[in-house]
Amino acid sequence: MTRKNRIFLSLCAALLATDIGLVAVGAATARDALMAAMHDRAATLREGFSIALYTTELKLMEIASFVAELEDVKTHLAAAGEALAADPGGDAASGEVERHRQALMDIVGPRWTQLRFRYLLRQLSFYLPPDGTVFLRAETPYAHGDRAEGPDSLVARVAASRRAATGFDIDRLSVGLRAAVPVAGDRPLGVVEVGTSLDTMMIPICPSSRCGTAILLDRAAVERRMDGYALGATFTDDRRTGDWLIEASTNPAITRVLMDPVQGAELATAEAALVRVGDRWLAATRFPLRDHLGKEDPGRAAVGSVLAWVDVDDAVHAFERSQLVNVGVAVLAFLLIAGLIHLLLGVITRRLEGEVAQRTAQVEALLAEVSHLAHRDPLTELFNRRAFTGRLREEIERCRADGTVFSLVSLDLDGFKRINDAHGHATGDEVLLAVATVIRETIGAKDAAGRLGGEEFSLLLPGTGLEGATALAERLRLRLSGRPVLTPSGDTLRVTFSAGVAEWIPALDEAALLRRADELLYAAKAAGRDRVMGREDRRVTIQLAD
Repeated sequence: MTRKNRIFLSLCAALLATDIGLVAVGAATARDALMAAMHDRAATLREGFSIALYTTELKLMEIASFVAELEDVKTHLAAAGEALAADPGGDAASGEVERHRQALMDIVGPRWTQLRFRYLLRQLSFYLPPDGTVFLRAETPYAHGDRAEGPDSLVARVAASRRAATGFDIDRLSVGLRAAVPVAGDRPLGVVEVGTSLDTMMIPICPSSRCGTAILLDRAAVERRMDGYALGATFTDDRRTGDWLIEASTNPAITRVLMDPVQGAELATAEAALVRVGDRWLAATRFPLRDHLGKEDPGRAAVGSVLAWVDVDDAVHAFERSQLVNVGVAVLAFLLIAGLIHLLLGVITRRLEGEVAQRTAQVEALLAEVSHLAHRDPLTELFNRRAFTGRLREEIERCRADGTVFSLVSLDLDGFKRINDAHGHATGDEVLLAVATVIRETIGAKDAAGRLGGEEFSLLLPGTGLEGATALAERLRLRLSGRPVLTPSGDTLRVTFSAGVAEWIPALDEAALLRRADELLYAAKAAGRDRVMGREDRRVTIQLAD
């Protein structure tokens, strides 16, 4: 062999070794980028579940609080409790209790039907003190008289603490996400509990078929709390997989594959795992599900897990194709010149970086959308209660620091329930949208507006005193009154509201300021509605319902 050939072969060997090394480095970098994207998607799914869980618990708490504040509910719970206390187990007491139970069912029955279909509720129950005896279950009016089980039940916890609470709960007959609120008059009267299935959270978390979520409960934890017949009826064979019970799932078949002994072990030890299911690649993650007690005590064992996955088949195939391209480019570069190797490798690197940037931008856009949903009312796009109260708290801290003032306006639509009853909830939504539009047209750029619930709105007016805030509220009232809403039947509705205006003083925190504005709002209601009350010296505690 000539020296020329030996040098050529040596150069080819060195070039081949370099090409192999470059291909290996490129593959590792691309895989790291792919796994980083998988971890980002897993984090997005976790955040989406947390937001959906918080939003659902907030809605349940609003409903339970509303029911607990109904005077008719207080009246019948109080009367039933007195009858049982006066003659425990007597026929006369039983008849009196049954009369009040039926009267309460007549009151809440129509509301229960609306709440069940509008908010996908599964439970509305009333309990009597002191031992949590079931007074009425709206979903099964014929089932009553049993008791909340032990210190682990949400009802027992709320009855003992006299403080409202929410969370996932497992009781003798069912499982679900619940909110419990004490009913109080001059003494404890009972507890109202509303509940829903975690199925209601699935669509907001994964609105497309390319992702999915499952709620898995630890079988041993459920068996300790649930009656055997109820457990068997609720969790049939098709809802069991190994040591887990499937409470809810957008795709049970995928859930079973991901929870088999091999995949389940990998998901338990990794933040996110790349799993092949059939002919598709999925990025999956699993994290603990805690009940209402676990929320207060993070050291308490979780009652289950949340399993979430997203289809990443396109990304994986893109990764595989990119590796084939890398090899082809390396072979071509080997046959050509070393300079061309560097040029083609730079192109490939930029291509991979562009793909990673695109995936990252998609994740950031999704996170931005989720953050927006967490702070805005989905119908009116105004601040929701949580975001508005947070803004109010910030304004109080700012004003205490710089000595400025601001005012708060609380307003409530007049006769809104009658609008919903007479014209339907679609017209009611149009009314709420019209109010939100007029509010945006009236307030200034530095002002904030929120929908605190139902037909209740609040305005935060930085740098505006009582006189200016009252004048703005009056302008808002006149504009809204002059902008009727068209009903489906062709009629026009004149929409009015009653409002209370309170100026902040340093002695008030956000809760006290909201109460002061609400007192003036109730005064406006009592004075005939369709008006604005803004006198600082007014102390009205009457509460009127539409």
